[in-house]
Amino acid sequence: MADLAADYVVVGGGLTGCVIASRLSRSDKKPKVILIEAGSDPSGNTAAAQFLSGLSLQGGEFDYAYQSEPVANTANRVHTLNAGKALGGGSVLNYGGWLRADAPDYDEWGEVVGDRRWTYEGVKPWLRKSEHFYDSGADAGQHGFDGPMHVISVSADESGERKYLLREPLRKSWAELGVRLNPQRKNGTVTGLAEMYQNSRDGMRQPSYKVYPLDNVQVFTDTMVRRVIFSGKTATGVELADGRKITTRREVILCAGAYRTPQLLMLSGVGPSAALTEHGIPVVHESPQVGQNLHDHFVIYLAFRLRDPSLGYALGSASWQNPALFKSLPWDWAVTEPLPRDIAEKHGSETENQKRGLWEVITLYVPPGIPGIPIDGTHIATSTMVLCPTSRGNVSIRSSAPNDPPRVQPNYFSTPLDRDVLVHATRQTLKALLATDSMKPIVESEAPPSGEGLEGLIALTADATDEQIEERIRRTGTQHHHSGGTASMGKVVDAEGKVLGAKGLRVADASIIPIPLSGHPQATLYAMAEQIASMMIQEN
Repeated sequence: MADLAADYVVVGGGLTGCVIASRLSRSDKKPKVILIEAGSDPSGNTAAAQFLSGLSLQGGEFDYAYQSEPVANTANRVHTLNAGKALGGGSVLNYGGWLRADAPDYDEWGEVVGDRRWTYEGVKPWLRKSEHFYDSGADAGQHGFDGPMHVISVSADESGERKYLLREPLRKSWAELGVRLNPQRKNGTVTGLAEMYQNSRDGMRQPSYKVYPLDNVQVFTDTMVRRVIFSGKTATGVELADGRKITTRREVILCAGAYRTPQLLMLSGVGPSAALTEHGIPVVHESPQVGQNLHDHFVIYLAFRLRDPSLGYALGSASWQNPALFKSLPWDWAVTEPLPRDIAEKHGSETENQKRGLWEVITLYVPPGIPGIPIDGTHIATSTMVLCPTSRGNVSIRSSAPNDPPRVQPNYFSTPLDRDVLVHATRQTLKALLATDSMKPIVESEAPPSGEGLEGLIALTADATDEQIEERIRRTGTQHHHSGGTASMGKVVDAEGKVLGAKGLRVADASIIPIPLSGHPQATLYAMAEQIASMMIQEN
């Protein structure tokens, strides 16, 4: 590839990068768009096409698998930070959950940045635009039916053939704990018990590069960008790791993700001057918030031993014969709840006034790689997650070399509020699985993980002390691959993703989301990319 030029250069061919490149290239003026991705094209890999086989992809060729700095609040552990390194990015690694954030989360986003386009009412048209929603009785005012992304509930998938035996016992167990059923998530409120939605089609993954066509885009995979090139404070193109250059007539758009985007900004001279000077990088624009405000959902996975595995409650059981059960991740429900008043009041009126989902529990009919827990039909598992963490980490650079991984300090579980949310949520999980009339006859006990560094863990019970639960979280808690915030809107970029203090440079990925959002990020990221692409098309 010789030196090239384009109207737009998109750096990062992940979830949002493919949306931006596709929408720009198909706009009326048909601009020339170049999309650059450091990873490879996964389209020939059969494991990347399905969700269950995709479990094997983590840590492999399509995963950056960054290693964090030791985290003091999690027993000084180093965490593996999964991030897509492939055309399609995280849409090649994720599990397909299509769960929007709570309406008040979007409203806070809009308030933080002072722009109603990012409130729930502002984002909703773009949430709808991305969806081709399949659910009888769905509210047409809330969901879209003509978009490119096929979205379907578990119960409707595979012509209703995905019938998991624990669906009704789990529904009843959460009802015993006072969790209300909220099947339609009316008015954008996600609290309660709701069915899982996912962006699967005929059991197959829908990566962004397939759903958003790139036939009008010049795509380069296995190509790493060294830096953005500036003339003064105007971005004029990018330099590749091998020294070649691509110039732009309009804009460079960074879509490299919450870890790589702040690294690229700093390598390009946009960031905290102290860090840039340390590594000999000329300062183009002092932007001290680049790399700050890293947020991520923090989760504890629990495994539960079944009393009679032969009944076919979990993947691996000999009685799982229906192929529909294997087409996607085996799950049914998502529970999203606020804190009870007595705990919320400990943290002041702000938390109480949120009145929105602060934690989530999903039950999986397969233990997703929990150390020492076999996938043989003997265990199910839960994911218990803090949704709106107040803990914040940061991303920085190790050197001026683009192939050096960024330095990431996630700083998980570092605030009293996060501690109280996750301890409470874990206790509710234990009660639901171990102490309700619906589940006690089915589940024998919680089964602690085992292996190196996990010695001495004991099984948790519904009566476990806060200290016992907290110790388990600190020793086994991990990220949920939902990182963002490191090039925050309002601090690093404006409400249209334009980098403050620079021209011709924009960011359009999870790094610009200024606050943690409940729900799972991909539905929001598609909507965000759709809105920013529309802003760019209207502007130019």
